[in-house]
Amino acid sequence: MNNFNFIAPFYDRLARIVFGRSIENATYHFLSEIQEDSAVLILGGGTGKILSSIPKCEKVTYLEKSEKMINRAKTHKVDMDMEFINKDFLAFDAKHSYDFIICPFFLDCFNEKNLDEVINQIDGLIKTDGKLLVTDFQATRKQLLIRLMHLFFRIFASLESKKLKNIHRFILQNRFEIEKEEFFHKNMIFSRVYRNL
Repeated sequence: MNNFNFIAPFYDRLARIVFGRSIENATYHFLSEIQEDSAVLILGGGTGKILSSIPKCEKVTYLEKSEKMINRAKTHKVDMDMEFINKDFLAFDAKHSYDFIICPFFLDCFNEKNLDEVINQIDGLIKTDGKLLVTDFQATRKQLLIRLMHLFFRIFASLESKKLKNIHRFILQNRFEIEKEEFFHKNMIFSRVYRNL
């Protein structure tokens, strides 16, 4: 499930065709929150385009389940201490905690049971004063585009999620509170900064 190997070669082009620069703009919007002494964990970073916009920090751990995605991510030249891990997040055994955890269009991949488990695991990895940055899709009145997108990924990436969920509600239920938010592409995309309670 949730295997993006097949679409890795054309994922970025597809996202640009469908959403223009909205996905990139939303993903990068709050990255300036990262401090120089931060340990950062990126979950499901895809092809690695986000790496060119990450402020220089102490260390970045890049976790991606798709082998083809992470191989593309490794081609980005970044002047930081980088660790690439090709693994499913639910099988990830972290050795330390993080100041900043980034989920760029990652949480929408999971069904309700696993989403709750994923957020709970994130809560265990983030430092007491750490922040969680989530960028993802949300349901709006114009849901046809998102439904078609979900169907596409269910077919070509074996997406386990069958429909778009209220990710924000799941996060709040797991001991996080919202700090900042911004919306993009007619409110179909959100970017939020959370801190754990």
